[in-house]
Amino acid sequence: MPYFKWVGVDVVGVAKRGKQAAYSAQDLSEQLLRRGIALLKCKSMYAPSFVWPITAQIKAHVFQQQVKLLRAGILLPNVLEISAQQACNPIMCDALFSIARDVRHGVSLSKSFEKHIFLCDPIVAVMLKAGHESGNITTALEHVALYFHKQYTFNKSIRAALAMPFLTLLFFIGISAFIFIFIIPRFADMFSSLQQELPPLTQIMIRMSEFICSVAMLYVLLVCGITAILVYRYFSTSGKKVWNNIVSRIPFVGMAVWQHHMCQALQALALLVSSGVSLVEGIKIVSDSVDHDVVKSQFVELHDKVASGQLLSNAMNGMSIFMPELIALIHVGEESGTLGHSLESAALVYNNKLEESLRRFIFFLQPTVIIILGLMVTILIFAVYLPIMQLSHVL
Repeated sequence: MPYFKWVGVDVVGVAKRGKQAAYSAQDLSEQLLRRGIALLKCKSMYAPSFVWPITAQIKAHVFQQQVKLLRAGILLPNVLEISAQQACNPIMCDALFSIARDVRHGVSLSKSFEKHIFLCDPIVAVMLKAGHESGNITTALEHVALYFHKQYTFNKSIRAALAMPFLTLLFFIGISAFIFIFIIPRFADMFSSLQQELPPLTQIMIRMSEFICSVAMLYVLLVCGITAILVYRYFSTSGKKVWNNIVSRIPFVGMAVWQHHMCQALQALALLVSSGVSLVEGIKIVSDSVDHDVVKSQFVELHDKVASGQLLSNAMNGMSIFMPELIALIHVGEESGTLGHSLESAALVYNNKLEESLRRFIFFLQPTVIIILGLMVTILIFAVYLPIMQLSHVL
């Protein structure tokens, strides 16, 4: 669907501007007229996906908005169109208009969403399908909104935890670049006029400064950038399994990634069970969706045990990835008939452990970066002042 940049005027003659998706310029004009705006001119815009990323926050907001509109008594196709009109992201707007058109033509909501991969992973598809079959679309959309909201909350906590070390690292890079580009060349000119042999440390720093200030540095940065893009493309496609194996062997990072995948898997299973999906089917869907090899294999084994007739808590009892307190929570949920709530509590156990691990990691990472920065500055100071000290000693 085209995305238009438009200029119009309202009923009192005030100029209005905006951006909106529509099937055509005529459709855009009709949409604006319903808002009391007369279209004067419009221009079709190209909306590349890398400029307009669809984050978990945007998806959570869209689904939460749809739940509120459905609870207000608005029909589903109209709800989707209203969400599309109010979406600030053109890619999201286009997708919602397409879904609304499919629903008006009799296509089920789950099938319509499955056409848009960025909005509908296997877990979301099953929750929507369960809501469609049970006739409770509103609850299904509410669970999907909660699913994306939890993803957004986790990503936000990760960014908040890594913000200070990242800023410290940027500060370190900026200070180092300033010294090598502006400070050392000035001292190098002064040292060359002294016509005496420089200490090895000073010579190394001067050579590094000359290299950083040369054109060759641009080629190095270009090659590094292209290599990074190619490596990222490889690890995000065919080399994803290799990347997962590398990450799992990194101290601390492997444990944190494992805890994250366990938390996400249990949260997804809790939402699937709460949506009316059978436990066996829910475990199968989660095991197919998980990227972590160890977690995937354990959930496949868990599925086989539960499918053979074992209780979930008994099946977990012989597996190393499930902690005793987690198994106790699941057992209580099975006894009380609140398995979905117990799975959510179990996911919270791993979430708390992950947050604790992140706090411990940040506690050690930030001082380490600061110490490295201090050592680097100390080395630079010695490199600059050693020739001056030698000269004063000779004099």
